[in-house]
Amino acid sequence: MSDSKEFRGLTSQEVASRIAKGQVNKATTSDVKTTKQIIKENTLTYFNLIFAVLTILLLISGNIGISNFTFLPVVFINAILGIVQELRSRKIVSKLAIVTTPNVTVLRDGRLTTIPIEDLVLDDVIQLSAGNQISVDATVLSDTVQVDESILTGEADEISKAQGDELMSGSFVVAGTCLAKVIRVGEDTYAAKLVKEAKAVDSSEQSEMIRSINAIVKWVGILIIPLALIMLYQSLFINQTGFGGAVKSMVAAVIGLIPEGLYLLTTISLVASTMRLARKQVVLHDMKSVEKLARVDVLCIDKTGTITENSMSVQDYIATAAFDKSPDTGLRLDSL
Repeated sequence: MSDSKEFRGLTSQEVASRIAKGQVNKATTSDVKTTKQIIKENTLTYFNLIFAVLTILLLISGNIGISNFTFLPVVFINAILGIVQELRSRKIVSKLAIVTTPNVTVLRDGRLTTIPIEDLVLDDVIQLSAGNQISVDATVLSDTVQVDESILTGEADEISKAQGDELMSGSFVVAGTCLAKVIRVGEDTYAAKLVKEAKAVDSSEQSEMIRSINAIVKWVGILIIPLALIMLYQSLFINQTGFGGAVKSMVAAVIGLIPEGLYLLTTISLVASTMRLARKQVVLHDMKSVEKLARVDVLCIDKTGTITENSMSVQDYIATAAFDKSPDTGLRLDSL
């Protein structure tokens, strides 16, 4: 290896300047759902809104007997199961990490020292040896190393990196020692972008089954509004029933139209499936991922086993010539 004295690295003043500019390798912000988001998504639903309105009407009308609120346990159980399971899934997903090394050897003020990877700044000069994981994106300054990038690309072959070649964060040095200059830190590193993509969740995307059940609840919720008004009118003005009795009979009739049992059974089945997959060390973003997985017919992977997309298509072709036997001449030249 070249003598490290050929390079001085950053000075203390230069490091302080970069830290002030935010050019430091701080832990990346996570895209997993917050506890507030999970609670909101599982409680502020159209399904729960319907039962909340019915509960308020019963309370206003004085029907406070426990027998009038037998539908509430279904609502609470459904919400609690969803919240607990998504909190567990978030805990697992939040642990996803490609870079696991805690410290790195850096050259500053002409001296090699070991610091936490969070203290690295842009343009730092780091020393990498066999067995080290590359914690940030860098460019080789001196010497040659063999790098294993299989965790990032799926390619098992070792790659030789010489002066001027780029080193991607998350890969490992398997042979040699070199000095490298940090070119990207924090959320801009290759490894951080991969982890961010893995943790990202599209809240607007729903499975087919959940979307269908929500559609049913939505339309039922819309239809019961005029039905409820008609029943209230009939009880109050035609049958001359008191307000409390009218609301009680209306709620009893309306509850039968809402498929709350279907909603609860769906949640229970998704929770059970999620727990079963968890025992097989399958990481899910949320319960809805179970149905998406069940609907997979073909899983597209490349030669390294990396999951890819089924979006490949022919863009162009090159005309070539091929010989084929002909019963007349023995050989025939076809244009392909």
